[in-house]
Amino acid sequence: MINVSKTVISLTLVGLFIFAGQAGASDVADTGLEDEVNSCIAEVRERLDYSDATGVRHYVTAIERRIVGYTMNIDTAVYGKAEGEAIRAYATTCVVNGNHKPLRFDIVETS
Repeated sequence: MINVSKTVISLTLVGLFIFAGQAGASDVADTGLEDEVNSCIAEVRERLDYSDATGVRHYVTAIERRIVGYTMNIDTAVYGKAEGEAIRAYATTCVVNGNHKPLRFDIVETS
């Protein structure tokens, strides 16, 4: 379980890096959204089925500014023992403001 948590954290940072590049920021911290992304990812982690998992990858696919904070779309893949084989996938929409529990959170298994 510890390896999965480390994977989640590192992959979250990869997702932030991708977003930072799209936003024209030179560093993940420059986006100012680390707390928001971490809050949403923490909520995703609580709901995943980790049985037979060897790794997890989160893709932050969209971030939109809202009056109350940010809406994020996150695609998550849970990988099994076979290299590159996703055994489960999830789609998440999260509305968050800072490092608090999300204001709205919807997750569905897509596979």
